[in-house]
Amino acid sequence: MLSIIIPALNEEKYLPALLDSIKRQNLKDYEVIVADAGSKDKTVEIAKQYGCRVVAGGLPARGRNEGAKAAMGELLFFMDADNGLSDKFFENAFA
Repeated sequence: MLSIIIPALNEEKYLPALLDSIKRQNLKDYEVIVADAGSKDKTVEIAKQYGCRVVAGGLPARGRNEGAKAAMGELLFFMDADNGLSDKFFENAFA
């Protein structure tokens, strides 16, 4: 299993595009963890709508560490909310 960990603080503007790019991947066994640092916008709501697990985080190293603690995967992949993935990113990375 792959655990994708995203530290976040008020990322409602960027998070949907990132989560959409993750959903477009050819992955079957993965989880997405959003380590939230106390967002005051809709970051947590958006993450939950996409089926992400939300944990208490911090900026940004603490968020990564808290997400890693909660991860169930054998592989950890850390991303920032303003990133995106090209189509077939993981397929090509694991080939």
